[in-house]
Amino acid sequence: MIGALAAREAEEFLVPSWTAGAVAVEVAAKPDRSRKLVREIIETVLLALLVFLAVRASLQNYLVEGYSMFPTLDNGQHVLVNKLGYAEVNMDRLTDFIPFVDAEPGDVRQVFGGPGRGDIIVFESTAGAGNDLIKRVIGLPGDYVEIVQGRVYINGRLLDEPYITETWSDTRPEILIPDRHYYVLGDNRNSSQDSRSGRVGLVPRERIVGKALLRYWPFSDFGLAPNGGAELTDTPRPGTGPPEPREPDEPEEPGDP
Repeated sequence: MIGALAAREAEEFLVPSWTAGAVAVEVAAKPDRSRKLVREIIETVLLALLVFLAVRASLQNYLVEGYSMFPTLDNGQHVLVNKLGYAEVNMDRLTDFIPFVDAEPGDVRQVFGGPGRGDIIVFESTAGAGNDLIKRVIGLPGDYVEIVQGRVYINGRLLDEPYITETWSDTRPEILIPDRHYYVLGDNRNSSQDSRSGRVGLVPRERIVGKALLRYWPFSDFGLAPNGGAELTDTPRPGTGPPEPREPDEPEEPGDP
């Protein structure tokens, strides 16, 4: 009887102390799980924000309004524009952060290359409407551009433009495209305000937003933006002969020993 009483006292003593210990551990674990859950939520939100900012910095969607690029781009279509395609690095400013980088004043280098002939680009308008414009690059820096009865001549050579579907008959005198400027035209030449207009003029490099990448809506028109297609031919401008080949640079005379 005495042994049974001692065993019962031991059981009563052990059970409450084991239970109390278990409760203490469980209560202590709840704040840890709560902190972990909060941390995971914060990390997920920060990651989503980082992805959003990265995508926003590299891509932007636009709604095409008007028919200046018809039939290549139609009114109401949505296009995705690559804003990093023409990214530049100012090497002169980079030397402020990386001392061992040598650069001349005003040294600006293109990361993936600059706008090419035939590229469809979006650029900031200077007409005061506050809307960006979308046109096709025709003349590059250093080009001589002339339009004769609806035909574009670059450096005296005819530009083949298969994306033009309607006859147009505009004539413009020859001009030289200065450094970091571009001559742009709409594919619908009869209904486009572009570099032929004083409201648009030549497009400075600093105003170019990016290169058209994708047509994504309506879904029936889904596909890559039709960049390119503008090719120089050997056909000379009317009234002139074939363009004279540029003479190679003469080698320098060796200096006196």
